[in-house]
Amino acid sequence: MRIRKLAFFFKILFLLQILAGICYITEDYASNERTESVNQIEDNRREKCATNGKLVDNIKRLDILDKTCKRLGYVEDKDSTKIRAHMSPNLKVLYCRVNKCASTVTLELLKQLFNCDTECLIKVADRVRFNINAREIMYNAFSFMVVREPYGRLFSTYCNIFYFPKEDWIYRGTKVIKLTRLNISYDSLTYGHDLTFAELVKYTVDTFEAGNTLDEHVRPMHHKSCNPCSFKFDYIAHLETLQTDFDYIFNKLQNEKVIERYPKDILISLQNWTTFGPIKHLFRTIPLLRGSNISLYQVYLRAWCYFQITGRVLNTIDFPYKKSDDFYIVKEDFIIELSKAMKASLLYKDKLMKQKVEAMVQAYSTISNEYMERLSKVLLGDCLLFGYELKPAYLFKANTSYKTNLSFDYFKGL
Repeated sequence: MRIRKLAFFFKILFLLQILAGICYITEDYASNERTESVNQIEDNRREKCATNGKLVDNIKRLDILDKTCKRLGYVEDKDSTKIRAHMSPNLKVLYCRVNKCASTVTLELLKQLFNCDTECLIKVADRVRFNINAREIMYNAFSFMVVREPYGRLFSTYCNIFYFPKEDWIYRGTKVIKLTRLNISYDSLTYGHDLTFAELVKYTVDTFEAGNTLDEHVRPMHHKSCNPCSFKFDYIAHLETLQTDFDYIFNKLQNEKVIERYPKDILISLQNWTTFGPIKHLFRTIPLLRGSNISLYQVYLRAWCYFQITGRVLNTIDFPYKKSDDFYIVKEDFIIELSKAMKASLLYKDKLMKQKVEAMVQAYSTISNEYMERLSKVLLGDCLLFGYELKPAYLFKANTSYKTNLSFDYFKGL
């Protein structure tokens, strides 16, 4: 399955250019397919074009990766099997997990396709590592990892792990606050509930520069646990194109009889499945905070704001509870109110997309120019290796005029 040598990539590109004719319905093509309907022909054409397009995309990604690994002095460890591997029971698929890069959805997808839960996938990989032929087995599997835009990944980590109410506050939030803040209040030291984005950036930059171990949610994607310069993956999927990347990967595996079937709507259904996933954490966290000085109303408000930050609820839809309601809010009612707000927001997709950008810009506008420059050095490797912009203008100008254009406070729950 593996494309071993990048020298072949350009030959493939050349062949694809020759084959590009499949992306156009010619008279010869139509005459050869008279038994098919026009719609079937068009569907086949689109599928072939999409497949070839993803093949070309992946070849480009792997080419950039290979050249950058060499330029940065990262050498391949030809004996490397010590990666964060999850393997299918048939040993035909290997996925390397990077936190905050659609890992929950990807693992659930593999679980359903192979009838093997996360623990099962890990155990298979662990057993392979003790095999005398471990390296050969892992390299013969179709291997992939998922990456995403690095600044967005750091922001997503903050929103999902530190802003949205989670049990993680108590052991992750307190740790970061201790390393970044002076004069810490008892509640902050105990619950870690009020970490700011600026403090997370400070922790990430200072810890990286000191050469200390970073939390797995913010450490570089090319960390040794999934280092693509040491372990050569067959496919590098991007979160921004996850649907088409996964369509290519799993249709290929289906065609090669590695999996029985890849339902076309499975990824969309899994993404919908994760929508309400965070709510369970909210209602696990609330009991932990009772008896503290932390406002439960603010905690619920933060959860609501999270769905506005992530572009699921319009920012014009107000939080439906009063401060006096905080003791009586229950999970079922909260989900009902959230569902109503999401349904009312469906017709405003452009506004929802704009909200996601606005929230991210608002968060980065709290970071000093000095720390933005230092952060760019932390993210340098990921940006270069995976083909992302090193200093996105819309974020590096966040401290200037753009800030004044943001009237909605996405982080008012703090």
